[in-house]
Amino acid sequence: MPNKMLTQEDIRKNLEKKKVIKDKVDIARSRVAKDFFQVNELELKLGEPLPKYWHWFFCWETAEDKLLGLDGHIKPGNNIIPDTGFPRRMWGGSEINFFEPLLIGMEITRIITLESINYKRGNSGEFCIIELKNELKHHEKTLLIERQNLIYLPIRKAFDKGASQPHNNLSKNFLARRYTENQLFKYSALTMNSHRIHYDLDYCKNVEHYPSLVVHGPLLAQNLIDAANQKLEGELRFFKYRALNPVFVSDEFTINFSDNGEFWIMDKSGILSMSAVAS
Repeated sequence: MPNKMLTQEDIRKNLEKKKVIKDKVDIARSRVAKDFFQVNELELKLGEPLPKYWHWFFCWETAEDKLLGLDGHIKPGNNIIPDTGFPRRMWGGSEINFFEPLLIGMEITRIITLESINYKRGNSGEFCIIELKNELKHHEKTLLIERQNLIYLPIRKAFDKGASQPHNNLSKNFLARRYTENQLFKYSALTMNSHRIHYDLDYCKNVEHYPSLVVHGPLLAQNLIDAANQKLEGELRFFKYRALNPVFVSDEFTINFSDNGEFWIMDKSGILSMSAVAS
């Protein structure tokens, strides 16, 4: 059970809360991202379109240290996300509609709206799902909309990885990859993500009880989006992914795809870590 569940009245009062963040798509962060992902063909000049899903490198949500929780995130209640009573946070997945490209030099606005709060019960107990709508705009033009699911859970006593979930489609694996500690730290910096499970091994093991540092969900999703851009005919307009099991630092994972627009990541044990559809 959570320490204190939100009442229906609490939920009603928090729905549709908004936060607005303004930024500019600068060459400096674009250069860091280009080097990180080794996109050698990208020209760093004004008006150049950036790869899809690079919007997380801009419009950072920041806060003073006194507003952060033990996990490094902005503490619920100090932003538009209320305290659900659960201390542990996971990025459960996203649904993204791409409308217009993100161009170097653009002035952009990110509008975050809290759309839903739902308490659930699963095999491992109770949890809470919060859905945020992230709309990215250039003046009055909408560039993309991403609906992001954040899952809040109790702190567990030990890590229990999910059972192996074979994928129904025949795998056409075309890439194996692994990430180092340095890469996880750089991606945390690039996205201003201060969640300690990605860079603080002591916290990771002793508080959230993971066996090692956790690869960011959006970083895994970036691999699938890049694969979709290569494999689909026409421009990628829609992408939806769900995080199922974590991938850990230095562990090899594989990027897989099928002919019907499905993409997925398997970890070194053959466990399904992330699934996605694209069109």
